[in-house]
Amino acid sequence: FFGFFCVLMYLFFRSRTGLAMLAVGSNPEYAASSGINIRKMRYTGVIMSTVLGAIGIIVYAQSYGFLQLYNAPLYMAFPAIAAILIGGATLRKATISQVIIGSILFFTLLTTALPVVQTVLDGSEVGGGISEIARMIIQNGAILYALTRVGRR
Repeated sequence: FFGFFCVLMYLFFRSRTGLAMLAVGSNPEYAASSGINIRKMRYTGVIMSTVLGAIGIIVYAQSYGFLQLYNAPLYMAFPAIAAILIGGATLRKATISQVIIGSILFFTLLTTALPVVQTVLDGSEVGGGISEIARMIIQNGAILYALTRVGRR
């Protein structure tokens, strides 16, 4: 599913409309002098991002249920940006490969490191294991590390 949409976006940005949209995003003055309708391309971009966001929230709702739809999207932007930055993207340029690599690294870290910490803490005398707060501290620590590394690239 994810790969299908990646290929679809790749093909779209190789089409005439996709190239016009890239031109408008890069340099609106040059795009206007080339005869590209800037307003139309911006509307197209907004409509496409809305449709892709709607598809994403439908997939999310199928996975996590409707009860999480009200609060969960509030916590999505920070980890998503961190995953992209961990992949090697900068504030000026990001590629699809950096986004995919960063997402795999970040979420693999969350899914593999935290159960290991849970196992280690279960054997300790403190007991109780890792709490949700500790998981969020580890996650946000990785995010802050990624954000501090941006200036050095």
